[in-house]
Amino acid sequence: MTDASDGELLNRGYSYWSQAFVQGDDVLCFVGHRDGAPRFFRVNLRSRSVERLGPLLGLLGTGEGMYFGADGWVSRTVGPRLVRMNPLTSESRVVFDISECADYQNHRIWQAHSSDDRLTHSATIQEIMDVGPYLNIGTIAVRLGQQSVFFPAHGSLDESQITSDGAFLVIKENEDNVIIDMSDGSSARITDANGAFGHSDCGPSFIIGETDKPDPGRCAMLDFRTGERRDLFFTTRMGHVSVRAGRCLLSDETHLSLVVLDGSGITPILAHGMISDGTYDTQVFGNLDPAGRVAAYVSNAAGRFDLYLAELP
Repeated sequence: MTDASDGELLNRGYSYWSQAFVQGDDVLCFVGHRDGAPRFFRVNLRSRSVERLGPLLGLLGTGEGMYFGADGWVSRTVGPRLVRMNPLTSESRVVFDISECADYQNHRIWQAHSSDDRLTHSATIQEIMDVGPYLNIGTIAVRLGQQSVFFPAHGSLDESQITSDGAFLVIKENEDNVIIDMSDGSSARITDANGAFGHSDCGPSFIIGETDKPDPGRCAMLDFRTGERRDLFFTTRMGHVSVRAGRCLLSDETHLSLVVLDGSGITPILAHGMISDGTYDTQVFGNLDPAGRVAAYVSNAAGRFDLYLAELP
């Protein structure tokens, strides 16, 4: 997608945030940039032509935490607000704003996630600190048209994820997972020792991801409605998964692969070429578009960070 003329790009996507959106033979996608304004592109899958749409007016940030929805709009956090934006017209709408509550006047939201129908959202609420890192004080779950729910942090809060159907909320804290049933607010805890998920993504009422206990480490799938748990493959260095439209993409140290959800196998589809120095910047965060047709990822295979698209078999 990119070359040296695009300047210094950043590897600031993640496997559970879609960087691409497919409409017919065209794909819209974005990537972070060193100057603080993500770059947008449009590529035609048949002709391979690339159109540079440039940085959108007024759009700042590294691209981390931005994600396409199934309608082609991009969601992103802006201070205390979750905002949706049309990348072709720059039209934007506020989804929710925690500053409307007096308790959150000095707070922001971070690491937002949304259901496929864009009616249910989750995010971490951070207290803005004058010195040191911002403090993760808890998780907010917002179902549009209903009252939001706040879950205070109990110990070390990492992040949350909403399932793609909006039915369950996963809160990761203290190496454990807290599973919230959004229909009635009931909760259950999966402890680290009993196979809590680390790197993960969610489909409709299920989660797929890495569990390092009990030994050996594995990629597992858990259905929240039935309680059925399935080991998909065993690994000690798993990488990251992206789940969209019933497909699961694995980004490990060497390849992008498709994972069969019944546990019957993994199919490598390409070597991504990333040369890793062990830092966050040189991990491969391959992510699927909402329809599961293409994967977007950043690699330094050409000696610089470039954005790549892979059309899936």
